[in-house]
Amino acid sequence: MNLYIDTASPEQIRAADRLCSIDGVTTNPSIVAGTDRRYREVVETAAGITDGPVFAQVLAEDADGMVREARGYQDWADHVVAKIPATRPGFEALGRLRADGIPAGTTVVFTVEQAVLAGKNDATFVAPYVGRIDDSGADGLATTRRIQSIFDTQGFETEVLAASIRNTTQATALYEAGVDAITLSPSVLDDHVGAPETDESVAGFAADWGDRDPPLSE
Repeated sequence: MNLYIDTASPEQIRAADRLCSIDGVTTNPSIVAGTDRRYREVVETAAGITDGPVFAQVLAEDADGMVREARGYQDWADHVVAKIPATRPGFEALGRLRADGIPAGTTVVFTVEQAVLAGKNDATFVAPYVGRIDDSGADGLATTRRIQSIFDTQGFETEVLAASIRNTTQATALYEAGVDAITLSPSVLDDHVGAPETDESVAGFAADWGDRDPPLSE
């Protein structure tokens, strides 16, 4: 399973990498817009920190524009993967990009059917938005499980990349379901660490050791 960090912050990417050797970085226009940096700068910086894929989303709404942007992203770093929206122009652009061997996949996926179209277009990845699917009234976890099951059954090589993960409960359910990849916000990744019982146990060890010299000094 690949574990990605969803951020535009170099500090958060480095922190995630120290924590668990993160497999790559996902970005989107909303995340980058929250910074004072250009999209290219964000992607190039991330690509300099991780050897894994860095996902950059197109902003054009027409197929020609999407293809042009995705091609341009390839000049930013050699492991950039273009994120293409699950729209009619998006699927057309995806097919053209993949036919030319350009890494690109489908993002903001809300239905199993959208995911299947992406898989048929040989998408590098498909990103069901778990939390936002829940917001729409459907079941984000169930939708993602169905996508993963169908891809496994049909032999699609497309990576199922679960996104919009709101909490560790959702993340754990996806781990258990055997999803190919997950991207997490820094806050949800940080929540993987904390456990009051762990802190209490560590404090108990220190209390039991008391004033004795540290082991290396013995």
